[in-house]
Amino acid sequence: MRFNRLDLVRYGKFTDRRIEFPDARCDFHMVVGPNEAGKSTLRQAFFDLLFGFHARTPLDFLHAKSELRIAAAIKHDAGTLEFQRVKGNKNTLRAADDTPLPDTLLENILGTTSSEFFDKMFGLDHPRLVQGGNDMLKAQDDVGQVLFQAAAGVAGLGKVYEALQAEASSLWAPKKSRDRLWYSAQAQLDEANAALKAATVRTREWSEANERVQDLQDAAHAERERHQTLLIRRTQLERVRRLAPSLTSLIEYERALNELGAVIELPADAGAILASAELELAKTEQRLATHGVEAARLDNVLAGISFDRAILDARSEIENLEVLRHRYGAHAQNIQRYEGEVEALWKDAVDAATQLGWPSDLVGLQERLPSAPCRRHVEQLLHEHSSVVQALESSQRAVQARQAEIDTLSARLANLSVLDITPALRAALHDAMTLGEPEAAIRKADENVSAAQEELDRAMQAMGSGFTDLSHLAAVQAPSSQTVAGLVSQRLELLSDLKTANARYVEIENIVQERELAIRQYRQMHHPITKEDVWLARQQRNDSWQALRNGDVALAVGGPPFQQHMQYADEVADARLDNVQEAAELQSRQHQLESELLKREHAEKQCQALNAKLRRFDENWSGTCRDLGLPEMPVNQLADWLTQKDSALDAAYRLTAASQELETVLARQSEIRTSLRGALMATGLSVGEASSISVLRIQANDYVGASETGKARRDALTDQLAEARSMLLNLQQTTNAALSNMEQWQQDWSTALRKAGLPDDSQVASAESALSLMELISVKLQQIRQRRVEHIDVMRNELSVFADSAERLASLLAATERGGDPVQISRNLNARLTAARQAQEYAASVGQELDHIRQQIREAQDAILLAGASVRPLLEQSGSPDKESLRKAISRSDRYRSLVEIISATVARLLELGDGYTREQIQAEIEATDLTQLAAEMETLNADITLAASEQTRLAVELAAAVRDFDAISGTDVAARAEAKRQEALAQMANAAERYIKVYTAARLLRWSIDRYREQKQGPMLSRAGEIFSQLTEGSFERLAVDFDREPMVLEGVRSNGSRVAIAGLSDGTRDQLYLALRLAALDLHLQKAKPLPFIADDLFINYDDARARAGLQALATLSQHTQVIFLSHHDHLVDTAKSVFGKDMNIVLL
Repeated sequence: MRFNRLDLVRYGKFTDRRIEFPDARCDFHMVVGPNEAGKSTLRQAFFDLLFGFHARTPLDFLHAKSELRIAAAIKHDAGTLEFQRVKGNKNTLRAADDTPLPDTLLENILGTTSSEFFDKMFGLDHPRLVQGGNDMLKAQDDVGQVLFQAAAGVAGLGKVYEALQAEASSLWAPKKSRDRLWYSAQAQLDEANAALKAATVRTREWSEANERVQDLQDAAHAERERHQTLLIRRTQLERVRRLAPSLTSLIEYERALNELGAVIELPADAGAILASAELELAKTEQRLATHGVEAARLDNVLAGISFDRAILDARSEIENLEVLRHRYGAHAQNIQRYEGEVEALWKDAVDAATQLGWPSDLVGLQERLPSAPCRRHVEQLLHEHSSVVQALESSQRAVQARQAEIDTLSARLANLSVLDITPALRAALHDAMTLGEPEAAIRKADENVSAAQEELDRAMQAMGSGFTDLSHLAAVQAPSSQTVAGLVSQRLELLSDLKTANARYVEIENIVQERELAIRQYRQMHHPITKEDVWLARQQRNDSWQALRNGDVALAVGGPPFQQHMQYADEVADARLDNVQEAAELQSRQHQLESELLKREHAEKQCQALNAKLRRFDENWSGTCRDLGLPEMPVNQLADWLTQKDSALDAAYRLTAASQELETVLARQSEIRTSLRGALMATGLSVGEASSISVLRIQANDYVGASETGKARRDALTDQLAEARSMLLNLQQTTNAALSNMEQWQQDWSTALRKAGLPDDSQVASAESALSLMELISVKLQQIRQRRVEHIDVMRNELSVFADSAERLASLLAATERGGDPVQISRNLNARLTAARQAQEYAASVGQELDHIRQQIREAQDAILLAGASVRPLLEQSGSPDKESLRKAISRSDRYRSLVEIISATVARLLELGDGYTREQIQAEIEATDLTQLAAEMETLNADITLAASEQTRLAVELAAAVRDFDAISGTDVAARAEAKRQEALAQMANAAERYIKVYTAARLLRWSIDRYREQKQGPMLSRAGEIFSQLTEGSFERLAVDFDREPMVLEGVRSNGSRVAIAGLSDGTRDQLYLALRLAALDLHLQKAKPLPFIADDLFINYDDARARAGLQALATLSQHTQVIFLSHHDHLVDTAKSVFGKDMNIVLL
């Protein structure tokens, strides 16, 4: 199947975009576009067209999902088909007229190909190319895995196999480890059994333990009460010791307060107020006297100051006049300097005018000087003169050179001869070129036959002597791989059950032996009397008595034995009554032994049943092998035998194919040799009768090369001659245009000279010199005008305004300098202004200081009044007539306040540290205690408390141990928990066994599939992949080989010198090329047995240089002869490379 056309009606960024894929010998199509041009969208379109839209396709960013539509025209074995694919839940296939088509329409064309298989086998892009190379590196020691991954396009197969092996190892392995789930569960089972055995309760031990717990609890309670009493007494003594000093101090403070008597309470800061008022009053009186003297002095100074107020009123005008004096001070000198510059400029202008023959007066110069536009026009023509002359001369030289070239080419073309090539010779040479290396092809085909025969012999030898006939071997009907896997899994499950049952039997047998040993040891240690022992002693006594009573034995003879038997029976009965506890324990142990014996019997029966079941399975399998004609073998060896069988049949098929290929090669080469030899002889060449195809091909290539070289040379000379004649015509036109430009310049030059006042016959150099002098005169006149107008006239006006202002101010202020120098007037007025300003500032400063002194005098008077007012309330409150009496009243008030505060603080401290007691209770407790014996009593009490605490600790430890022992035998859920853990461990072991069988079987099947693929496909696939790999690496590697001496076998690249390089030794780019070679070889083998489908390649050669990219395209060219190849790329430089491989007519689609 191939695509003839693809219509992106509404899909992704495309709307009504049609892409044609015309049929050709090499069915290769290149789609080129920049990034985000839509190549990835186009690649996805092929998948959506063939297999339907994804439910959540992201390509609805421009068109709604319901509007997405793709159309195509495809060619297949039955003809052509045009259809459409729309987005929907059903009826997504439509005819060209939009009528629904059945969804199964494409199944006949695609066969069993699914979307996943199509993507892996017929699709390849750069990321998957890199990923495939990396996966080959990880699986470098496993040839089967490398081939399987590359052929199937499956990445990460090694990770899957390793994960299965790792999971199986984590479940079970022959080596015991707690990290494995089976052995972990087994250890948990052993712990649960041990806990279950230990969970036994005895009456006497329970009573003793309970009684001990009660006794220890009573003792601990009594000791805690005694300890509490001692702590209370120590707390009381510590309180007395802590509070006795404070209570004594409190009594002394209260006595002092009573002795003080009645006191008038004054404010707490009364003393500070009195001292502050006295201090402030003394300082204020001193300041008042000092300020009065200073105020009188300042009044005298202020009366003696005077200044000129008229000068101060004209202050701004005087200051402005002074500014102008400084600004215009250099004007007189500048005016003289500018007048000198004007004279020098005028001299330069007169000199230039003299050279031109012009008048030397200003008016005459201005009349004779041309205007600026006129001078610019002459200057422009001067600049154009050299370019016009140069263009004319260069065009004339070019015409002469081109004419000489045309004459030379015409002579060479007339002397050239060309050979003709017949179509028959071209066809025969093309067929011979398609053979490649004929001798190598024959050797290779013969080697393939030999290799196939050897492979068949090895495969038949591996089958054994029972199978020598291939037809018999092919007729064998073996079970399917699923059936084999099920049988292997079933037998593994039986073996696992049998192993588990045997382990269980061994475990129970060990328990029985342990029980029997424990009973023997118990008998030896305690000698318990059982009920059977009492019955046996009594039976002997009864037998002796019966013999005496019946007269069977005489009294003298039977009397002593009877007496011994009766005494022994009484002793045994008494001993049993005395040792009833040991007898019960022995009986319990015997019951446990009987239970374990019953379990052993059950486990033994289970082992026998499983052994019988396994034997029946093996017998049934042997019968199945006989029925199917298979050799008898274990079922787990059947998969390997089937692989050998398939290898033998495949080897036979390859032998037949290799033989047919050898015959085809020989016939094809003979036919091509005959036709090529005849075509060469028809051209008149001498051809040997026994010449090989290679010799004939060389002769034909030389002849064709000579002919093509002659034709190419003739075509090149013809093209050059036509191009030279065309260029000569253009050059002649250019020369005529240059002559026209020269004539026009001459006319413009004469006109410009007349306007400039220059002679018509003036040369370019003289005109250029005259133009320079005119420009100099214009510049000098402009500079003279600028200095007179912008500088000299302006400064004279400014000096006149300054003199007028100075005279006006002098008249206004009655200055003596009127009519004098304005500069001196300005200086004198500024000096008078400075003196008046200084006098005014001094008077203001003295006035401010006098105001400040007067303000301080008023503040001192207010402070004297305020100090007296602050003391008056204290005098009235204390009833004191003067300040001395007030000072004594303040002292008594402060003493009273201090005692009250101390007493309050002491009482508060007593209550705070008195543990909630009142003052009266504390005082009574202290008075009742002998303080002299307090220290000795405290020491004795602390020793008693320490002993009580130690005793409490000892009793607590013993009580905890007793409670722990009691809890251990008081009917806890230990046995239930142990049984639950036991069942949980059994369930875990069962789950681990079931999961291990599944994982182990899956790993074996995957390994078997990989090995089978390697054995079936390794030969032809490696051969084809080696050819492609050699082509991709430009001969750097000659072929691919397998190192059979390594285990597992290793895939290696063989260089031309015979050296081998493993996958790990390849560079990243070369490893990608190896993966591409394996994929193309696998696809080639697949196309030999299946219907061809288009191969979609996306940017495979991103990291390739031009040479290797060409080699890759050549490999795709070979593939395109068997199936359609659509190559997507965003590298437009590959277009030229592709054209060199596929020809200029190859189909290129630009996005």
